[in-house]
Amino acid sequence: MTHQKHIVHYVVEPFQEDLFGCMSWSVLGNLLLRTANFHAHAHGFGLEYVRRTHRAWVLSRLVIDMQRMPESGEHFTITTWVSRVYRQFSDRNYCITSDDGTVLGYATSVWALIDYEKRIPVDGDSLPGGGLRALVVDEVPPIDGQGRVKVSAEQPVRLHRVAYSDMDINGHVNSVRYIDFAIDCIPVPTLAAKRIKRVEMTYAVEAMAGESLSIYAEQDADEAWGVEIRKEAGVVIAKAKLCP
Repeated sequence: MTHQKHIVHYVVEPFQEDLFGCMSWSVLGNLLLRTANFHAHAHGFGLEYVRRTHRAWVLSRLVIDMQRMPESGEHFTITTWVSRVYRQFSDRNYCITSDDGTVLGYATSVWALIDYEKRIPVDGDSLPGGGLRALVVDEVPPIDGQGRVKVSAEQPVRLHRVAYSDMDINGHVNSVRYIDFAIDCIPVPTLAAKRIKRVEMTYAVEAMAGESLSIYAEQDADEAWGVEIRKEAGVVIAKAKLCP
C-alpha cells in the first residue's frame, strides 16, 4: 500500500507567505501539483515522460479544503494518491499534515491525459507499469464535493491581459494562476476579517498569451464568493468558489 501513495515533506519559506504570515493559496496549489508529478515520475509517467510522448496532464477540477494554512517556517507534509480511474480521467487526492501528524486539510482533483498534437484523450491504462490503475487506493478524503457556481454580475470586477508571468510550459495560463485571479477579487479587509478556508476550481477552456480576461465575482448569502473568468465573446474559461 505504501508505494501506491506518495509523501513529500515541505517547509513554508519566507517568500511563500501571504500578508497574514501563512503559506499563500497559489503556493499550496503549486505544491499539490508538484507532489502529483513526483508520484507520477516515481512510476514512470511524470512530466518528462508525457512531454517525450507528446502528451500532457490537464487539470479539470480542484478542491482544497483547509482547517488552517501552514505558517511561515512550519514543516508540513503532502501525501497524494489516486482513488479512481475512468476512461481518460483520474481522481487524485491529497492530505496535508503538520510535522506532528495533525491534519491541516485535504484536496481532491480530476485530471485528464491528452495527446496535445492530435488533441485527443489518452487512456490512462496505456501508461508504463500498468498505468494509473495499478496505483489506485480505495480511499477518498472526508471533504464535500464541489458546489455549483453561477455568477449573475453584469460588470467585471477586474480585467486582466494574459502575460508572460501567467504562462506555463504548455503555452497557456497556469492552472494555479486562476486561483490568484479569483482571490484578488476579494477586498483585503474582507479577507482579513474572514480568511478563505476552501477553494473550488473548475477549468473549461485554455487562455493564451495576449488574450483579455474579464473576471466577474459576487458574494452569496453564506458569504462564499463565486467567480467566473471569461475571455472574448463571454466564453467562461474557469470558475471558482471561495468559502470562508
